[in-house]
Amino acid sequence: MAYAQLALALASSASLAAASLLLPENRYDSAVLALAIFTMSMLCFLIAFSGKLDALRARLGRSQEKEQQLQALLDHSPAALILLNKHFRPIYTNQKFHSLSGISDDSVPDTADIERLLSLISEETRQRIRSTIEQGRSWEGELHIQLADREEYVAAVASATKDEQGNIEHYIFSCEDISENKAIANRLFVREHYSVLTGLPNRQLALKNLQRTIEQQGEDASGFAILHLDLDRIRFINDSLGHHVVDRLFRETAERLRRCINDEQLLAHLGADEFLIILGEGSCSDEASIFAETVLSKVSERYLIDTNEINVSASIGISQYPDHGRDAETLLRRAEAAMFAAKGKGGNQFSFYQAGMSSQAEYRLETESQLRRAIERDEFKLHFQPVIELGSNRLVAAEVLLRWHNNELRNPGPDQFISVAEECGMIGMIGEWVMINACQQAMRWRRAGLPEINIAVNISARQFEESEIVDTVRRALQQSGLPARQLELEITEGLLINDTPNLRQCFQELKALGVRLSLDDFGTGYASLSYLKRYPFDILKIDRSFVHDIDQSQDSVTLVNAIIAMAHSFGMSVIAEGVENLQQRRLLKDHHCDMVQGFLYTPALNAEAFSDWAKRYADVHEAQHI
Repeated sequence: MAYAQLALALASSASLAAASLLLPENRYDSAVLALAIFTMSMLCFLIAFSGKLDALRARLGRSQEKEQQLQALLDHSPAALILLNKHFRPIYTNQKFHSLSGISDDSVPDTADIERLLSLISEETRQRIRSTIEQGRSWEGELHIQLADREEYVAAVASATKDEQGNIEHYIFSCEDISENKAIANRLFVREHYSVLTGLPNRQLALKNLQRTIEQQGEDASGFAILHLDLDRIRFINDSLGHHVVDRLFRETAERLRRCINDEQLLAHLGADEFLIILGEGSCSDEASIFAETVLSKVSERYLIDTNEINVSASIGISQYPDHGRDAETLLRRAEAAMFAAKGKGGNQFSFYQAGMSSQAEYRLETESQLRRAIERDEFKLHFQPVIELGSNRLVAAEVLLRWHNNELRNPGPDQFISVAEECGMIGMIGEWVMINACQQAMRWRRAGLPEINIAVNISARQFEESEIVDTVRRALQQSGLPARQLELEITEGLLINDTPNLRQCFQELKALGVRLSLDDFGTGYASLSYLKRYPFDILKIDRSFVHDIDQSQDSVTLVNAIIAMAHSFGMSVIAEGVENLQQRRLLKDHHCDMVQGFLYTPALNAEAFSDWAKRYADVHEAQHI
């Protein structure tokens, strides 16, 4: 504005000087003419100079604005920035650098501050950074900085600028605080690689550590051993005391195993009731045996959880590197196979891997795999064994037995695949398929003219645990149209150990539907008279183990007679299983047993064969009464 005022003043002066030339007395005065010419020239120069100054002024304003924008950008950058000269004296720092370093915004960092910060980085890392920069490359990496009250993780980039001669002129450092990201990553790593229940490495991390241990073995290494531990009879404890007790049992077991290992050994929780122990390098078979005996002793000590005193044993399988495998998967699989061998001998012992053991573990895995596709492949078939009323010799019921036709597994029996289905969580789906198809088959027989008979379906304890059995029964009755009174649910004694309000409520809901409840295999499990009083059973089934020698042992006769009398006193009917000859049938009838089933009449038959048998039996029975 000052330049414009000056230009205006000069322009006014020039105008007055030019006007003076018009006066008659000045028209030919050379001095006045020169002055006018000079003034006009100055006027043109000043006008041009003023325009140039305005342009420079505008450019300066834009430069200052860009500088402010750049400063704002640097100050709000998530990265801490610092520019140092070749003597490590700070030339520039942004606000993030002060907040990250802890140096006050009011003070300018000096060389001592920089040296103090660098001292927090290990000497090896500092040498690596310096060497990379001197080679003309940028260094990038993560720095772990341990402060007095906390630890920081920093993602850093270090580089240098050089002069024309190639000498370092400035150092540039960019650092970003990644402590929070690192903490999240660590939590995710822990969640992914550690057991939430016990805090031990899980299967995934155990396999990584096992493979790393293998890779560290040199050509002259003496090898090492691993132990695969599985707790025995956990399913029974889970059925009887519940998940919360079993979870605490697992945690206590993990703590006992921790106390057994040293710093050179690794303990992992593979899942559920399985643990893995990797012994140190050079552990021989004798050392593994002694260690396994120690572990078995510790695990078998009594557990006290809430008010429950629990005795648990374990089975241990041992495999050795490199004799039993040269990779982690093979070693673990063979240790697991050895564990199954120990469990097959009764448990509470250990076993070293031997050739051929893998077949059992692999067979189980293949069974699980095939089970998952059995229903869609229509491999399950229902067979039926007749139940005969002794008083009238009439066919009154049929027990449903599941058969699995799988050529790859050579048609395994229920004792081979039911436990696998329970463990892998498929028993609910399989049980529902059996229930629906059994009820539908009963209605087909009824429409075909067969006498009205009850259908007895075995129920797994796991189906009650999943709390879906009532809905499954309701759907089966609705879809088939079978009257509820014709459906019998056979329940084993082991379920009753887990005597909870939910279980009792489930029984009450089933009775409200109108179905009949049967206590299966009585005398082989854990039932007591209190259970018979507490639960609304309609039928008690005497296990075949009490019946098979009833015609040869007076003790068996006495025991069976007592069971029949006791059941009748509770208002229950009695079915004897496993009747194979007429003498057994006669004795049972003499002792007032209500019904029998067994090979005396027929083995279990498929639906078509059972229909034919039932018609022939009805014809024979009718002929005997003509």
